[in-house]
Amino acid sequence: MILFLVISIVSLIYYVEKSERELSDFLMAIKQNDFTNTYPQARRNQKKLYQAFNIITGEFIAIRSEKESNYHFLQTVVEHSGVPLIAYDYETEQLTLANKAVKDLFHLPHFTKLSSMNRVSRELVEKVKELNTDEKVLVKVNIREETLYLSVTVKELVLQAKRHKVVAFHNINSELDQKEVESWQKLIRVLTHEIKNSVIPISTLAEVINDMFKDLAQENKSIREIAEEDLDDFVLSIKTIEKRSKGLVKFVTAYGDLARVPKPQFEKHELTNLIRGIVQLEVAFLKRKKIKVETQLPDSQVLVNIDHEMIEQVIINLVKNAAEAILESQQPAGLIVIRLARNAHQLSLTITDNGPGIDQETLENIFVPFFTTKKGGSGIGLSLSKQVMRAHKGNIKVRSTMGKGATFELNFG
Repeated sequence: MILFLVISIVSLIYYVEKSERELSDFLMAIKQNDFTNTYPQARRNQKKLYQAFNIITGEFIAIRSEKESNYHFLQTVVEHSGVPLIAYDYETEQLTLANKAVKDLFHLPHFTKLSSMNRVSRELVEKVKELNTDEKVLVKVNIREETLYLSVTVKELVLQAKRHKVVAFHNINSELDQKEVESWQKLIRVLTHEIKNSVIPISTLAEVINDMFKDLAQENKSIREIAEEDLDDFVLSIKTIEKRSKGLVKFVTAYGDLARVPKPQFEKHELTNLIRGIVQLEVAFLKRKKIKVETQLPDSQVLVNIDHEMIEQVIINLVKNAAEAILESQQPAGLIVIRLARNAHQLSLTITDNGPGIDQETLENIFVPFFTTKKGGSGIGLSLSKQVMRAHKGNIKVRSTMGKGATFELNFG
């Protein structure tokens, strides 16, 4: 019995140690991504354990195979993508990805570090380093004597406790060219319309005056002998020519002013106080016109880096436009709502009116210089506003539904 007990204990210890050793070897193989081992299932006492080992090994092989397939699939997609892409380690600036499109764009067949792009543009490299996730910047670069405008976007991610940046470069030259052509076409249409409106009456009236002098010459009469009625027409024609000529000069001067928008003088300002000041300035006029103003402003301070006078003028212009739209529609209960809110990473200021709304054709041309639907309007107010917002790295948008008013939105970057 004692001998049997000793043999049983020794066998048990051997079995436990063997099982621990096999389990340890199995776990180490998993750690080292080695799934080549297979375990026999002939021995009945370890059949279930070996079967479990084989099942787990099979699952890991399937997972690794799927992972490798997905990796190769994504690598193929990225490599054949038309969007130039790079990814690099934030600390070492070592590239972990650079697809064919980015190599073709920068004419760099082989580069392993972000600093290699200094050969293309140091400014571009600095911009890439400065950008945070979801930010966008437009950079002009010269590559082989060709000027390119690149829209650069960045996405940050953390892999295995290391920060990485994925950078996309969009060559927007063709889009800019198309937009430039469209802008010139719109501008030329407006300029042609404005010039025709002034020049044709001047030409017609000049022809009438010339005919009058020809008639006097043929009849051997002096200007003193002109009938009083004809003399009044003559004077009126001269005054009209003068008025139209001055209008044309004013138009050309306005064009020059539009091309010389001053550079903003940026300072920190509290935007809610600025808006309250504008409302206080305009409220007396709006009350007389029976137009109510509502403000929806945050309770906390909103500090922004702006040119105080330029932004103030933009807001005043939009409030006056809203009031004019309401008055034009003869709205009995006019309402202008000014709302300031922070959405995601942007500060948004909206000015909404309950006027007649803006039709689609006007919406498409509303920011074109000299385009106006108002009698006596210059058509440069909204164009200047757009330039001011661009100078502040923001933008201005408009949306409207006929019969339901319009909303102008200022976004500060």
